[in-house]
Formats: sequence, C-alpha cells, structure tokens
Amino acid sequence: MSEYTFEMVPQLVGRIAELLQSIGQKLDGVTIPPTPTGKFNKEYLNIEELCEYLPSHPAQRTVYEWCRKNLIYYKNGKRSIFKKAEIDKWLIRTRVKDYTELKEEALHYVYESHARGKKR
Repeated sequence: MSEYTFEMVPQLVGRIAELLQSIGQKLDGVTIPPTPTGKFNKEYLNIEELCEYLPSHPAQRTVYEWCRKNLIYYKNGKRSIFKKAEIDKWLIRTRVKDYTELKEEALHYVYESHARGKKR
C-alpha cells in the first residue's frame, strides 16, 4: 500500500466521492425481490428451519454454539426459536468486508487521524 500525504487528501476525497456516487447509481438500479412464500415466510423459525434457512446450512450443534456466543434466540418451553428478522440482521452484522470496503475504511481512518492531528 502506498503512502499518502496531506497534499493528496483533496484528490483522495474527490476519488472517494466519485466512488460513492458510482455505488449510489448502482444501488438505484437494484430491485428488492418479492418476499418468498413457503416455510420461510413466517416470523419465527425453529432450529431445523433455521439450519435450512441459513446460507451455509450449518449443523444444529454449530447454531447452538453461536447461541452461546452472540446469536439471539428465545425459549419456547424447552425449544429454542429464532426471530427471522433478527437472524437477517445478524447475518448482515457478521458479514466480512471485501477488499474495496476495507481500503475505503482505511483511507477514511487515515484522513480522520490526520485531521484530528492538525487540530491540536
């Protein structure tokens, strides 16, 4: 990764603005698919349904391990149930950033760190 200087900041900010505009234009063209019908069209899932719903189709044992760490669940008697909306949010939160996102975040951090340093 190359070094950035303070003189390069306006150019970098301009490039970031262009990238954000490009991303915005791409998102404008995205359509949200219709809500699927069938067994996943309900608010709560049991453990079997959750394992089938998740993209990686994990084993039940794996899901129970996630419950001990950070997966939100509810108890219905002895059974664990999972709110589908919360599972969707959890999937988004645990998503790994790609190279471009990490690079943009690093540029933002460098810019903000440098800006804070100048105020002192």
